[in-house]
Amino acid sequence: MKKRIIAMITVVSFLVGMFTMEFQVSAESANSSEATIRIVHTNDIHGYYTKTDRGQIGFSALKAAIDQQEADLILDVGDTFHGQAFATIEKGESIAELMDAVGYDAMTPGNHDWSYGKDQLKQLDEQHDFAILAGNVVNQQEQTPFFDTPYLIKEVQADDGTMLKVGVFGVIDDQFYSSTVSSNVEGITFTEEAAKATEIAATLRKTENCDIVIAMTHQADCEGFVSNIQGIDAVIAGHEHILINKTYPDQQGKDVPVVEAGYYFQNIGVLSLTYDTETKIVDQTKTTETFLSAEDTTSLSDPTVDAAIQAIEQREDVILSQVIGVSQKEYLYSWEEIRVQEQEIGRIVTAAYLDLTGADVAFENAGGIRGGIPNGEITYQDIISISPYGNLLVVHELTGEQILSMVEHSIDLSIQCNQVYDKQKEAVANGEDPYQYQWPDNSGSVLQFGGIQVEYDTTKPAGSRIVQAKIGGENIDLSKTYRVATNNYVISDEDYPEIVGTPTLYEYGTCEEALIAFIKTGQFEAAAQQASLIDITGKQTNSDTDKQESNPSTPPSTSSPATGDTFPIAISLFIVSALGILAVQKKK
Repeated sequence: MKKRIIAMITVVSFLVGMFTMEFQVSAESANSSEATIRIVHTNDIHGYYTKTDRGQIGFSALKAAIDQQEADLILDVGDTFHGQAFATIEKGESIAELMDAVGYDAMTPGNHDWSYGKDQLKQLDEQHDFAILAGNVVNQQEQTPFFDTPYLIKEVQADDGTMLKVGVFGVIDDQFYSSTVSSNVEGITFTEEAAKATEIAATLRKTENCDIVIAMTHQADCEGFVSNIQGIDAVIAGHEHILINKTYPDQQGKDVPVVEAGYYFQNIGVLSLTYDTETKIVDQTKTTETFLSAEDTTSLSDPTVDAAIQAIEQREDVILSQVIGVSQKEYLYSWEEIRVQEQEIGRIVTAAYLDLTGADVAFENAGGIRGGIPNGEITYQDIISISPYGNLLVVHELTGEQILSMVEHSIDLSIQCNQVYDKQKEAVANGEDPYQYQWPDNSGSVLQFGGIQVEYDTTKPAGSRIVQAKIGGENIDLSKTYRVATNNYVISDEDYPEIVGTPTLYEYGTCEEALIAFIKTGQFEAAAQQASLIDITGKQTNSDTDKQESNPSTPPSTSSPATGDTFPIAISLFIVSALGILAVQKKK
């Protein structure tokens, strides 16, 4: 009996101890002053939408990551609706649909999101579930907000169960107003963004009684922006195309975390903010930012988003098959030929840039052209094959001297490429492996030209091969400033320091959009006959057809499906054995 009583006492003591311990843990949890929320954010997606072998994450994996992170807010910081053909052919509608499927709460527009015009951006805001926030974008005449609301308020449950009121708003760098075509922003203006940010933050805190205030800004100078704001707990940024996880002091000296998640959907940002329920402020010492890469999300997907992507792709197939023009002949593309000489397809592309921008000169790098124009009907898909990268058309100013320097370098680079090409052709003729001779790593930087006529002599030393140059039919003036149209890759190409770092005067839409507009004019075939480069040493450098006929034993060309084969079958069979080498070589 005594043993039984002792056993009962032991059990009761154990249960009381367990209850007491559980009560203490619960009490400690209830008394905890830390309430943490998580914000998943993206920026500068530029129309990328699905997983690729080039490091893109895509919306399907994003949705799975959001669920995995148990995100309280999902935000995007602009340059979202414009870039890849998937986005541009529906003027951002396809991307907006996927943002709905993922569950975005809000976004702020980037400078490229205005490329379809302000009315289209407003329509995307009104017809979709997420809010587009840009408090410093106002109607010029009325000085009223352009978008329906400058901010979003969302009540979220923090990880400890605390309900928090979070205010989110967006502003855009006012310097971006002039970086898009003026017609895209006609009737509206961008006011100074830091002052507007402080004003909205004060409203969210004092009038709306928000616990946490978050600013989104598409911004070229995050440090400068933060130094002029007050009352903001965190800044989620876009535009700089880098990973940012820094802290800057605001106007009152308070440290404000600033984060940005790279570009082209290569990363997802996860920002954790901890709110102290006793002091009623965000504890900046416990703020954390995590970046998820494509490698981190490779196994993630969401079936609902996958289905939405498939439906949009099927819908867009109809658009891609639409006929936009007719050609009387085939304009060939060759990966090799466009790196050693001027090609007709290069003339067409640069003429399109001149036609849209009214610039004096146009450049296009050889690596930016990936297809040709077929004989007969030209479809949207054909144009995407020519210009598949979603590059943007920009205009810069250069002196005549700078332009000639770029032309000289391009000619020198094409001569280097041609030396390799000649060795490859000789190797093929001898039954050897042509790819024992490697192209320069920067072969894609050879330029195609428009608006300029250059005579050059290959027997002269590098840097002094140009004998005569004209722009618009007049001798080039070395000290005169000319407007140059090119893609946004060339302006960052280290091969051409003359243009790197120079300011962008104007940004237009994508390069394929310019090409489509030009094809529709019917002027492209005449433009194909306008030679820009003339080798006065007598070599055939300005005729695609003559070059190909004089070299019947050319090695294989990476022609687009629209152009067909441009080399003999025997050589094709030989090259099949070298495909492994070919795949490595042609990444450039």
